[in-house]
Amino acid sequence: MAKSLGFSRIKPEGKQHVSLETPMEEPAWKLLEENLPQHLRSRFVYTIKKVTVRGLGTLKPQQQLDHLIDWLGKMQGALPETQVV
Repeated sequence: MAKSLGFSRIKPEGKQHVSLETPMEEPAWKLLEENLPQHLRSRFVYTIKKVTVRGLGTLKPQQQLDHLIDWLGKMQGALPETQVV
């Protein structure tokens, strides 16, 4: 799921955050971010080459995974639907 959104690697960053490495530019990130609920947008911080998910690293690994799957699923709404002919 993360790869289809343009994220190449997911890794811990310090003890509190999770980093999503990406080659995407800021306009592409803004399109994905628009699909996140307003209360989650402040958790995601875009910088060149990565998006940091603030506070996610403090949760247990299974909770981190569950939240990432949910949040990345919300971002997928920004991608155009592919139609099979």
